[in-house]
Amino acid sequence: AGRGAQARRLLATPRARTHLGDFAAMWTGADGILTADKQPSQFPADSASLRAAMRTETAQLFAHVVFDGTHRVDELYTANYSFVSGELATHYGLAAPQATPSRITYPDGSRSGILGHASILGTAAHSDQSSPIRRGLFVRRNLLCQELPPPPPDVGSAPQVDPHATTRERFAQHTSNPACASCHRHIDPVGFGFERFDALGRLRDSENGRPVDPAGDMTDVEALGAGTSAPFQDLAALGRTLAGSKAAHACLARQAYRFTRGLLEQDPCVTLPYEEHLRQAGGDIRELLVELVSSNDFAERR
Repeated sequence: AGRGAQARRLLATPRARTHLGDFAAMWTGADGILTADKQPSQFPADSASLRAAMRTETAQLFAHVVFDGTHRVDELYTANYSFVSGELATHYGLAAPQATPSRITYPDGSRSGILGHASILGTAAHSDQSSPIRRGLFVRRNLLCQELPPPPPDVGSAPQVDPHATTRERFAQHTSNPACASCHRHIDPVGFGFERFDALGRLRDSENGRPVDPAGDMTDVEALGAGTSAPFQDLAALGRTLAGSKAAHACLARQAYRFTRGLLEQDPCVTLPYEEHLRQAGGDIRELLVELVSSNDFAERR
């Protein structure tokens, strides 16, 4: 009870926002944007200050949701607003705010919570092109805590593709090849939901002169191998699917456990009580954080 009371006191201090923002940047991989390799010729406006603003956006949105918003997990995936600097607003094709960073509302609904952040989109991409694989794996590993098996040793090299084809057309060969389909059917259809964004998170409507199709399928959202399907038409719809996913809520509890303990759990059953506490709290992240430090295993070393 004493630890819980002190946790609530600390959550009311300004340092808590910074600390939890650091957690968000680590959990989502947004820290990676600071060093991600990008083609200067393709992104002439790229700069260290722009990348720092991208990382700050993710940290600030998470802190806002926890302290000022609904406090719930689902808002992280469905928020139609964010906090951007003038430089980042220009990168997004939006009017630069008067004060920075400032809260802005996306005018077209193209972005959805942290899913539309350039810090994540740019990290989970190649230097010169988007990557449905990296972005699909980001959802599976970071947001759902699902690990796919490594590729089979006889998978072979990447197939030859038409350089003028769209990303979706190129990656269609993964799901048509039986050796690749067993894993890629869980990756590529999810990653396609991010295709309206290029390798540094800029919005685009076409690729190689053809319209971008952001539709996909969040297959087996609750558990790999479940045989379920959850088609979506755009990133916002994917965000709503994740917002309502039990696996996404449970994964955040697991990621927060790792952050507070400084280690990866050896037994998945260890985090079950915290996953259940988050569920009973209606997805309230603050209550999860208090519970994580109130339990005996936080204070006792084994």
